[in-house]
Amino acid sequence: MSGPDEIRGKTWLDSGRLAVVEAVNGSRDLFVETLRRLAFRRLPLSGGEASIRRILVFRIGNVGDIVAATPALGAIRRRFANSYISLLTSPGAPGAPGARELIRPGGLVDSLMVYHKPDIATWAGRKRLLKTIRSQRFDLFIELSNILAPFRQVLQSMMLARLAGCRYAAGFQVGASLWFPRTQALHVAFRQESDRLFDTLRGIPDLNPNQAERLPASPADHSFVRELLERHGISANDRTVVMHVGGKRPANCWFEDRYAAVADWIQTCCGIRVVLTGVPSDRERIDQVRFHMRSEPAIVCGQLDLLQMAALLERSCLYVGNDTGPMHIAAAMGTPAVAIFSARDFPRQWYPHGRGHVVLRRDVPCSPCFKDVCDRGLICLDRIQVEDVLRAVELQLARNQPAPTQRLGIFPQSPA
Repeated sequence: MSGPDEIRGKTWLDSGRLAVVEAVNGSRDLFVETLRRLAFRRLPLSGGEASIRRILVFRIGNVGDIVAATPALGAIRRRFANSYISLLTSPGAPGAPGARELIRPGGLVDSLMVYHKPDIATWAGRKRLLKTIRSQRFDLFIELSNILAPFRQVLQSMMLARLAGCRYAAGFQVGASLWFPRTQALHVAFRQESDRLFDTLRGIPDLNPNQAERLPASPADHSFVRELLERHGISANDRTVVMHVGGKRPANCWFEDRYAAVADWIQTCCGIRVVLTGVPSDRERIDQVRFHMRSEPAIVCGQLDLLQMAALLERSCLYVGNDTGPMHIAAAMGTPAVAIFSARDFPRQWYPHGRGHVVLRRDVPCSPCFKDVCDRGLICLDRIQVEDVLRAVELQLARNQPAPTQRLGIFPQSPA
Protein backbone atom coordinates (compact mmCIF):
# COMPACT_ATOMS: atom_id res chain seq x y z
CA MET A 1 0.00 0.00 0.00
CA SER A 2 1.24 3.48 -0.81
CA GLY A 3 2.06 5.94 1.94
CA PRO A 4 -0.64 8.50 2.79
CA ASP A 5 1.57 11.44 1.89
CA GLU A 6 2.55 10.16 -1.52
CA ILE A 7 1.57 12.36 -4.47
CA ARG A 8 0.13 9.79 -6.85
CA GLY A 9 0.01 9.78 -10.62
CA LYS A 10 -2.80 11.90 -12.07
CA THR A 11 -5.37 10.91 -14.63
CA TRP A 12 -6.69 13.42 -17.14
CA LEU A 13 -9.81 13.79 -14.99
CA ASP A 14 -7.68 14.53 -11.92
CA SER A 15 -5.72 17.13 -13.88
CA GLY A 16 -8.92 18.82 -14.99
CA ARG A 17 -10.32 18.91 -11.49
CA LEU A 18 -7.09 20.29 -10.06
CA ALA A 19 -7.06 22.97 -12.75
CA VAL A 20 -10.57 24.03 -11.69
CA VAL A 21 -9.53 24.17 -8.01
CA GLU A 22 -6.42 26.17 -8.85
CA ALA A 23 -8.43 28.60 -10.96
CA VAL A 24 -11.05 29.07 -8.24
CA ASN A 25 -8.44 29.58 -5.51
CA GLY A 26 -6.39 31.91 -7.66
CA SER A 27 -9.33 34.08 -8.66
CA ARG A 28 -10.56 34.39 -5.07
CA ASP A 29 -7.12 35.31 -3.74
CA LEU A 30 -6.62 37.83 -6.54
CA PHE A 31 -9.96 39.45 -5.73
CA VAL A 32 -9.14 39.60 -2.00
CA GLU A 33 -5.69 41.06 -2.64
CA THR A 34 -7.13 43.67 -5.00
CA LEU A 35 -9.65 44.73 -2.36
CA ARG A 36 -6.90 44.92 0.26
CA ARG A 37 -4.80 47.21 -1.91
CA LEU A 38 -7.77 49.46 -2.58
CA ALA A 39 -8.86 49.63 1.06
CA PHE A 40 -5.51 49.97 2.85
CA ARG A 41 -2.17 51.69 2.44
CA ARG A 42 0.94 49.87 1.31
CA LEU A 43 3.02 48.56 4.19
CA PRO A 44 6.24 50.56 4.71
CA LEU A 45 9.57 48.91 3.99
CA SER A 46 12.15 48.17 6.68
CA GLY A 47 13.05 51.31 8.57
CA GLY A 48 9.73 52.98 7.82
CA GLU A 49 7.61 51.20 10.38
CA ALA A 50 7.56 54.12 12.84
CA SER A 51 3.97 54.73 11.70
CA ILE A 52 3.01 51.23 12.90
CA ARG A 53 2.86 51.64 16.65
CA ARG A 54 -0.13 49.44 17.44
CA ILE A 55 -0.95 46.08 15.81
CA LEU A 56 -4.06 43.91 16.05
CA VAL A 57 -3.63 40.22 15.13
CA PHE A 58 -6.84 38.28 14.49
CA ARG A 59 -6.81 34.50 15.06
CA ILE A 60 -9.74 32.43 16.26
CA GLY A 61 -9.87 28.80 17.36
CA ASN A 62 -9.11 26.35 20.13
CA VAL A 63 -5.88 24.85 21.39
CA GLY A 64 -4.46 23.46 18.14
CA ASP A 65 -5.40 26.58 16.16
CA ILE A 66 -3.67 28.87 18.65
CA VAL A 67 -0.53 26.78 19.11
CA ALA A 68 -0.15 26.46 15.33
CA ALA A 69 -0.25 30.26 15.14
CA THR A 70 2.51 30.87 17.70
CA PRO A 71 5.39 30.69 15.15
CA ALA A 72 3.65 33.40 13.10
CA LEU A 73 3.02 35.45 16.26
CA GLY A 74 6.69 35.12 17.14
CA ALA A 75 7.72 36.33 13.69
CA ILE A 76 5.42 39.34 14.02
CA ARG A 77 6.79 40.07 17.50
CA ARG A 78 10.39 40.05 16.23
CA ARG A 79 9.58 42.13 13.16
CA PHE A 80 7.74 44.81 15.15
CA ALA A 81 9.71 44.63 18.39
CA ASN A 82 8.86 48.19 19.37
CA SER A 83 5.14 48.02 18.59
CA TYR A 84 2.22 47.21 20.87
CA ILE A 85 0.60 43.95 19.73
CA SER A 86 -2.85 42.72 20.76
CA LEU A 87 -4.42 39.39 19.83
CA LEU A 88 -8.13 39.41 18.96
CA THR A 89 -9.38 35.88 19.39
CA SER A 90 -12.34 33.67 20.16
CA PRO A 91 -12.47 29.99 21.23
CA GLY A 92 -16.13 29.84 20.18
CA ALA A 93 -18.43 28.86 23.00
CA PRO A 94 -17.94 30.24 26.53
CA GLY A 95 -15.74 27.91 28.57
CA ALA A 96 -13.95 26.47 25.55
CA PRO A 97 -10.13 26.57 25.81
CA GLY A 98 -8.16 28.91 23.60
CA ALA A 99 -5.56 31.66 23.61
CA ARG A 100 -6.36 32.92 27.11
CA GLU A 101 -5.23 29.59 28.57
CA LEU A 102 -2.09 29.37 26.42
CA ILE A 103 -0.62 32.85 25.95
CA ARG A 104 0.40 35.18 28.75
CA PRO A 105 0.44 38.92 27.95
CA GLY A 106 3.92 40.39 27.79
CA GLY A 107 5.46 37.66 25.62
CA LEU A 108 4.30 37.04 22.07
CA VAL A 109 1.62 39.72 22.49
CA ASP A 110 1.07 42.59 24.88
CA SER A 111 -2.63 41.96 25.44
CA LEU A 112 -5.53 39.65 24.58
CA MET A 113 -9.01 40.66 23.43
CA VAL A 114 -11.20 37.58 23.85
CA TYR A 115 -14.83 37.29 22.78
CA HIS A 116 -17.28 34.38 22.46
CA LYS A 117 -20.01 33.53 19.98
CA PRO A 118 -22.85 34.91 22.16
CA ASP A 119 -20.99 38.24 22.34
CA ILE A 120 -21.45 38.81 18.60
CA ALA A 121 -24.79 37.05 18.13
CA THR A 122 -26.61 40.39 17.80
CA TRP A 123 -25.94 43.68 16.03
CA ALA A 124 -25.63 45.36 19.40
CA GLY A 125 -22.94 42.88 20.45
CA ARG A 126 -20.98 43.30 17.24
CA LYS A 127 -21.21 47.07 17.60
CA ARG A 128 -19.81 46.89 21.14
CA LEU A 129 -16.89 44.76 20.00
CA LEU A 130 -16.14 47.13 17.13
CA LYS A 131 -16.29 50.12 19.48
CA THR A 132 -13.79 48.44 21.80
CA ILE A 133 -11.42 47.73 18.92
CA ARG A 134 -11.72 51.26 17.51
CA SER A 135 -10.90 52.76 20.89
CA GLN A 136 -7.48 51.05 20.77
CA ARG A 137 -6.54 52.97 17.58
CA PHE A 138 -4.64 50.18 15.85
CA ASP A 139 -2.47 50.99 12.84
CA LEU A 140 -2.00 47.50 11.37
CA PHE A 141 -4.49 44.61 11.18
CA ILE A 142 -3.02 41.14 10.57
CA GLU A 143 -5.36 38.27 9.72
CA LEU A 144 -4.23 34.73 10.55
CA SER A 145 -7.03 32.96 8.72
CA ASN A 146 -8.11 29.38 9.32
CA ILE A 147 -7.32 26.70 6.73
CA LEU A 148 -10.96 26.38 5.68
CA ALA A 149 -11.94 30.04 6.10
CA PRO A 150 -14.82 30.75 3.67
CA PHE A 151 -14.72 33.67 1.25
CA ARG A 152 -17.35 35.68 3.16
CA GLN A 153 -15.42 35.30 6.43
CA VAL A 154 -12.30 36.81 4.90
CA LEU A 155 -14.33 39.71 3.53
CA GLN A 156 -15.87 40.23 6.97
CA SER A 157 -12.40 40.37 8.51
CA MET A 158 -11.34 42.92 5.94
CA MET A 159 -14.42 45.00 6.71
CA LEU A 160 -13.66 44.74 10.44
CA ALA A 161 -10.14 46.05 9.85
CA ARG A 162 -11.47 48.92 7.77
CA LEU A 163 -14.22 49.89 10.22
CA ALA A 164 -11.71 49.66 13.09
CA GLY A 165 -9.72 52.46 11.44
CA CYS A 166 -6.60 50.45 10.60
CA ARG A 167 -4.51 52.08 7.86
CA TYR A 168 -2.58 48.92 7.00
CA ALA A 169 -3.67 45.29 6.72
CA ALA A 170 -2.08 41.97 5.78
CA GLY A 171 -2.62 38.23 5.83
CA PHE A 172 -6.03 37.90 4.18
CA GLN A 173 -6.33 34.57 2.43
CA VAL A 174 -9.34 32.48 1.49
CA GLY A 175 -9.16 28.94 2.87
CA ALA A 176 -8.65 25.77 0.88
CA SER A 177 -11.40 25.01 -1.61
CA LEU A 178 -13.60 21.99 -0.82
CA TRP A 179 -14.21 21.26 -4.50
CA PHE A 180 -13.05 17.73 -5.40
CA PRO A 181 -11.57 17.03 -1.94
CA ARG A 182 -10.59 13.44 -2.76
CA THR A 183 -8.57 14.54 -5.78
CA GLN A 184 -6.86 17.23 -3.72
CA ALA A 185 -6.05 14.77 -0.92
CA LEU A 186 -4.27 12.51 -3.41
CA HIS A 187 -2.46 15.10 -5.52
CA VAL A 188 -1.96 18.37 -3.61
CA ALA A 189 1.00 18.77 -1.27
CA PHE A 190 -0.73 20.64 1.54
CA ARG A 191 1.48 22.56 3.94
CA GLN A 192 1.41 22.33 7.71
CA GLU A 193 -0.83 24.93 9.28
CA SER A 194 2.03 26.78 10.98
CA ASP A 195 3.89 27.05 7.67
CA ARG A 196 0.74 28.05 5.79
CA LEU A 197 0.10 30.87 8.24
CA PHE A 198 3.62 32.16 7.78
CA ASP A 199 3.08 32.13 4.02
CA THR A 200 0.01 34.35 4.41
CA LEU A 201 2.31 37.03 5.89
CA ARG A 202 4.53 37.26 2.83
CA GLY A 203 3.18 40.76 2.19
CA ILE A 204 4.96 42.01 5.34
CA PRO A 205 8.52 43.06 4.38
CA ASP A 206 11.53 41.58 6.19
CA LEU A 207 9.66 39.02 8.24
CA ASN A 208 12.05 36.52 9.86
CA PRO A 209 11.80 32.84 8.93
CA ASN A 210 9.32 30.60 10.68
CA GLN A 211 10.53 29.04 13.94
CA ALA A 212 8.98 27.28 16.93
CA GLU A 213 7.78 29.25 19.95
CA ARG A 214 7.61 27.62 23.37
CA LEU A 215 4.54 28.20 25.48
CA PRO A 216 5.10 30.20 28.68
CA ALA A 217 4.99 27.43 31.28
CA SER A 218 6.14 29.05 34.52
CA PRO A 219 8.29 27.68 37.37
CA ALA A 220 5.04 27.30 39.31
CA ASP A 221 3.63 25.13 36.50
CA HIS A 222 6.72 22.91 36.57
CA SER A 223 6.59 22.69 40.37
CA PHE A 224 2.93 21.64 40.25
CA VAL A 225 3.72 18.92 37.71
CA ARG A 226 6.68 17.66 39.74
CA GLU A 227 4.56 17.33 42.87
CA LEU A 228 1.71 15.70 40.94
CA LEU A 229 4.02 13.07 39.46
CA GLU A 230 5.64 12.41 42.83
CA ARG A 231 2.20 11.45 44.16
CA HIS A 232 2.16 8.78 41.45
CA GLY A 233 5.61 7.51 42.43
CA ILE A 234 7.45 9.29 39.60
CA SER A 235 10.59 11.16 40.66
CA ALA A 236 12.18 14.12 38.91
CA ASN A 237 14.77 11.82 37.30
CA ASP A 238 12.27 9.28 35.95
CA ARG A 239 11.49 9.32 32.24
CA THR A 240 7.83 9.65 31.27
CA VAL A 241 5.79 9.21 28.12
CA VAL A 242 2.62 11.28 27.88
CA MET A 243 -0.25 9.42 26.24
CA HIS A 244 -3.35 11.40 25.23
CA VAL A 245 -6.10 9.03 24.13
CA GLY A 246 -9.03 11.47 23.89
CA GLY A 247 -9.93 14.30 21.58
CA LYS A 248 -12.59 16.82 20.67
CA ARG A 249 -13.70 14.71 17.69
CA PRO A 250 -14.47 11.00 18.06
CA ALA A 251 -13.35 10.55 14.45
CA ASN A 252 -9.79 11.42 15.54
CA CYS A 253 -9.53 8.85 18.35
CA TRP A 254 -7.61 5.59 17.98
CA PHE A 255 -8.84 2.50 19.83
CA GLU A 256 -8.54 2.14 23.63
CA ASP A 257 -7.39 -1.49 23.63
CA ARG A 258 -4.59 -0.66 21.20
CA TYR A 259 -3.45 2.26 23.32
CA ALA A 260 -3.44 -0.11 26.30
CA ALA A 261 -1.13 -2.54 24.47
CA VAL A 262 1.27 0.29 23.60
CA ALA A 263 1.24 1.66 27.15
CA ASP A 264 1.95 -1.80 28.62
CA TRP A 265 4.89 -2.26 26.25
CA ILE A 266 6.38 1.13 27.16
CA GLN A 267 6.14 0.39 30.88
CA THR A 268 7.14 -3.28 30.94
CA CYS A 269 9.70 -3.42 28.11
CA CYS A 270 11.17 0.08 28.28
CA GLY A 271 10.80 0.78 32.00
CA ILE A 272 9.27 4.20 31.33
CA ARG A 273 6.14 5.36 33.13
CA VAL A 274 3.15 6.28 30.99
CA VAL A 275 1.11 9.30 32.06
CA LEU A 276 -2.46 9.31 30.74
CA THR A 277 -3.78 12.84 30.26
CA GLY A 278 -7.13 14.24 29.26
CA VAL A 279 -9.95 16.60 30.09
CA PRO A 280 -12.85 15.40 32.30
CA SER A 281 -14.88 14.39 29.23
CA ASP A 282 -12.09 11.94 28.31
CA ARG A 283 -12.46 10.01 31.56
CA GLU A 284 -14.55 7.17 30.14
CA ARG A 285 -12.08 6.61 27.32
CA ILE A 286 -9.15 6.66 29.76
CA ASP A 287 -10.93 4.18 32.04
CA GLN A 288 -11.28 1.84 29.08
CA VAL A 289 -7.54 2.07 28.39
CA ARG A 290 -6.80 1.32 32.03
CA PHE A 291 -9.24 -1.63 31.97
CA HIS A 292 -7.31 -3.26 29.12
CA MET A 293 -3.87 -2.68 30.69
CA ARG A 294 -1.89 -5.19 32.75
CA SER A 295 0.45 -2.55 34.23
CA GLU A 296 -0.39 0.58 36.23
CA PRO A 297 -0.20 3.97 34.46
CA ALA A 298 -0.27 7.37 36.10
CA ILE A 299 -3.65 8.96 35.39
CA VAL A 300 -3.87 12.76 35.66
CA CYS A 301 -7.11 13.28 33.76
CA GLY A 302 -8.69 16.66 34.55
CA GLN A 303 -5.84 17.67 36.89
CA LEU A 304 -3.85 19.96 34.58
CA ASP A 305 -4.55 23.28 32.92
CA LEU A 306 -2.99 23.86 29.50
CA LEU A 307 0.25 25.48 30.65
CA GLN A 308 0.70 22.77 33.29
CA MET A 309 0.18 20.29 30.45
CA ALA A 310 2.94 22.15 28.58
CA ALA A 311 5.22 21.78 31.60
CA LEU A 312 4.47 18.04 31.78
CA LEU A 313 5.19 17.58 28.09
CA GLU A 314 8.41 19.59 28.31
CA ARG A 315 9.81 17.24 30.98
CA SER A 316 8.61 14.10 29.14
CA CYS A 317 10.62 12.24 26.55
CA LEU A 318 7.74 11.49 24.16
CA TYR A 319 4.12 12.24 23.31
CA VAL A 320 1.97 9.39 21.99
CA GLY A 321 -1.60 10.19 21.07
CA ASN A 322 -4.27 11.43 18.76
CA ASP A 323 -4.37 14.49 16.53
CA THR A 324 -5.48 16.96 19.19
CA GLY A 325 -4.38 20.05 21.13
CA PRO A 326 -1.78 18.37 23.40
CA MET A 327 -0.01 17.02 20.31
CA HIS A 328 0.56 20.61 19.16
CA ILE A 329 1.61 21.63 22.67
CA ALA A 330 4.18 18.81 22.68
CA ALA A 331 5.67 20.07 19.43
CA ALA A 332 5.77 23.63 20.77
CA MET A 333 7.63 22.46 23.89
CA GLY A 334 10.24 20.57 21.87
CA THR A 335 8.94 17.10 22.76
CA PRO A 336 8.96 14.54 19.92
CA ALA A 337 5.62 12.99 19.06
CA VAL A 338 4.17 9.78 17.72
CA ALA A 339 0.95 11.25 16.34
CA ILE A 340 -1.90 8.98 15.26
CA PHE A 341 -4.03 10.63 12.58
CA SER A 342 -7.34 9.73 11.08
CA ALA A 343 -7.85 10.59 7.43
CA ARG A 344 -10.77 13.00 8.03
CA ASP A 345 -8.70 16.05 6.93
CA PHE A 346 -6.43 16.83 4.04
CA PRO A 347 -2.96 15.29 4.59
CA ARG A 348 -0.24 17.29 6.40
CA GLN A 349 -2.24 20.38 7.32
CA TRP A 350 -2.48 19.58 11.04
CA TYR A 351 0.76 17.63 11.47
CA PRO A 352 2.84 18.75 14.49
CA HIS A 353 5.13 21.68 13.82
CA GLY A 354 8.80 21.04 13.14
CA ARG A 355 10.89 17.95 12.54
CA GLY A 356 11.59 14.86 14.60
CA HIS A 357 7.96 13.69 14.82
CA VAL A 358 6.47 10.48 13.45
CA VAL A 359 2.98 10.76 11.97
CA LEU A 360 0.94 7.62 11.39
CA ARG A 361 -1.84 8.12 8.85
CA ARG A 362 -3.53 5.72 6.42
CA ASP A 363 -5.36 6.81 3.33
CA VAL A 364 -8.80 5.33 2.59
CA PRO A 365 -11.26 5.87 -0.28
CA CYS A 366 -13.58 8.04 1.85
CA SER A 367 -10.83 10.49 2.82
CA PRO A 368 -11.14 13.37 3.46
CA CYS A 369 -14.61 13.26 5.00
CA PHE A 370 -14.36 16.23 7.46
CA LYS A 371 -16.74 14.37 9.78
CA ASP A 372 -16.58 14.70 13.56
CA VAL A 373 -18.17 11.26 13.99
CA CYS A 374 -17.27 8.47 11.57
CA ASP A 375 -20.08 6.31 10.13
CA ARG A 376 -17.75 3.77 8.50
CA GLY A 377 -16.15 2.10 11.49
CA LEU A 378 -13.05 4.31 11.62
CA ILE A 379 -11.52 2.31 8.79
CA CYS A 380 -8.61 4.74 8.40
CA LEU A 381 -7.63 4.37 12.07
CA ASP A 382 -8.29 0.62 12.00
CA ARG A 383 -5.48 0.27 9.46
CA ILE A 384 -2.97 1.56 12.04
CA GLN A 385 -1.91 -1.49 14.02
CA VAL A 386 -0.30 -1.76 17.45
CA GLU A 387 2.92 -2.93 15.78
CA ASP A 388 3.07 0.27 13.70
CA VAL A 389 2.88 2.43 16.82
CA LEU A 390 5.38 0.28 18.74
CA ARG A 391 7.92 0.64 15.93
CA ALA A 392 7.42 4.40 15.91
CA VAL A 393 7.75 4.61 19.70
CA GLU A 394 10.89 2.47 19.64
CA LEU A 395 12.39 4.74 16.98
CA GLN A 396 11.62 7.89 18.97
CA LEU A 397 12.89 6.55 22.29
CA ALA A 398 16.14 5.44 20.65
CA ARG A 399 16.89 8.96 19.50
CA ASN A 400 19.06 11.09 21.75
CA GLN A 401 17.88 14.29 20.13
CA PRO A 402 15.06 15.19 17.70
CA ALA A 403 16.20 14.76 14.12
CA PRO A 404 14.61 14.65 10.67
CA THR A 405 12.40 11.57 10.46
CA GLN A 406 13.65 8.70 8.30
CA ARG A 407 11.43 6.43 6.27
CA LEU A 408 11.12 3.07 7.98
CA GLY A 409 7.86 1.95 6.45
CA ILE A 410 5.76 3.64 9.15
CA PHE A 411 4.67 6.74 7.27
CA PRO A 412 6.88 9.40 8.91
CA GLN A 413 6.12 13.07 8.62
CA SER A 414 7.29 14.78 5.46
CA PRO A 415 9.84 17.58 5.90
CA ALA A 416 8.38 21.09 5.75
